[in-house]
Order: sequence, then structure tokens, then C-alpha cells
Amino acid sequence: MPMVPGGNATNFALGTVALGLRTGLAACIGGDPISEFLRIAVRRARVVSFLVARRGHDAGRTVALTQADGSRTMITYNGANLAFTRPDVAAKALDCRHLHRAGYWWTPKLQGRPTRDLFRRARDRGAATSLDVSTDPEGWPDRRRAKVLEVLPEVSVFFGNEVEVRGVFAARDLKTAANESSALGVEVLAVHRGPRGCSLFLRRRRVDVPAFRVAPRNPTGAGDLFNAGFVYARLQGWDLWRSGRFANAVAARHLEGQNPYPKRSEVDRQFPSR
Repeated sequence: MPMVPGGNATNFALGTVALGLRTGLAACIGGDPISEFLRIAVRRARVVSFLVARRGHDAGRTVALTQADGSRTMITYNGANLAFTRPDVAAKALDCRHLHRAGYWWTPKLQGRPTRDLFRRARDRGAATSLDVSTDPEGWPDRRRAKVLEVLPEVSVFFGNEVEVRGVFAARDLKTAANESSALGVEVLAVHRGPRGCSLFLRRRRVDVPAFRVAPRNPTGAGDLFNAGFVYARLQGWDLWRSGRFANAVAARHLEGQNPYPKRSEVDRQFPSR
């Protein structure tokens, strides 16, 4: 049972830095040995650290049980994530070209208004923003949906799988969800669709990008690596199709399990993005 650095935000940070972006990570860790393991892993990857330590807490962690068909069962302990607050995010961390928010449900003190404030400050400085809330462990009650909806006016790219997107908007289909997303001000809705690739919505335009066929040896974190690839592509100024294809390729490379955080040269060699 290998122990590897993970979590939505850490996966995204390690993915983008491997692709060649200068990346920072703002997160909360504890004072236990696993927290030190995470600190060292982030430093070795050359991710700029904005880590805050809560000595009375342990690091958050997840046990991921992966089946042969790629399905998963995950058990998560929030740990120090529960103590992460808005003042813990350094102002310097907002001096960026793109601010991505991940691990939404695991950091309750940052949900809703604190996240909206972070995004607004970053956008005022010229940054784009993105959000991936992941699946709500409480099943999308209205009070939880509201904590996402109030943030979306400050979101440039909203990531999620089909279940998550329909859950946030209480929508029966992706078209309805995309219309509601656009009405709130989201520029791009990027939907993870597993073996069907991804669907990207820009205003009233829909772009479906097929997936690459690979053996699903390492599904945990594939969505985070898709997000990393998509943000990388958009920062290069690529169009929706090429951005979606590259994001699918990064996720596929991760899914194969050979290198969980592939370099761009590895991705381009196996899955050309044009």
C-alpha cells in the first residue's frame, strides 16, 4: 500500500508544476509525521509553499481502494483541513495568473463567502479563476448547493463530473446546467466524463472531446490532473478543443499509472494535442 502525496489541491499543484508552470500551494497541515512527509514532497517538487501548520492537528488523509475496473472507494479523514481559514491564505499567493480552488468540501471554513472573496481579489489583480468542488458527501441539499452557487459569479472555469454538475444546479441534463452556469457568470463549464472524455461549454457553444483509451491503473486524482492540463492549456492561449484534448491526455497519462504527474513532453509524445 504505497503512501503518496495527494488531495485535490496537492494533485493539481504537482500536476501543473510537472507540466512546466510555476505553481504555489496554499494549504493547512498538522504537526505529525505525515504532515512533514507532505511538506518535503511539495518542496522536492519545487512547488512554492504557502503551507500553514496547526501543531494540534494531524494531516488530512485518504485511503483509496481501487478495483480492477477503475472504480474506487475512498475513506477520508479531514484532519488539519478543518482548521484552514481565509486569513491563512497569504496575500502573495493571490499574485498569480490563475487561482484554482480545490478540496472545497474538506475545508468548511473556506466555503462560500471566503472563497468568493479570494477569487474576487485574484480577479481584481488580473487572474483567471477555477473551482472544482468534487462530490458533496452530504448529497447536495439546498444549503450546500448555496455555498457553491454564491461563489460561481467569480469563477472563470467550473470543473466537475456529470453527477457533480447536475447536483450543483439541481439540473436533469448538462445543457440546463450549462445555461445556469453561464447565467451566473462562469466563462467555461468543463465536465469530466470518464471514458467519454469531456464536454466543454462556452456560453451557448458545446465542444465534446473524446477520451484516449488506456488501462485504468491509477484513477485516483485523474480529475485533478485533467484540471491541471486544462488550466495549463488555457494559459497557453489554446482553443477549447485543443485544451480539452490536452487535458484528456494528461488525465490518461496519469490513469495509466506510469507517472502520476507527467511532463508535457511525455504527454505530447504519447497523445499529440493537435
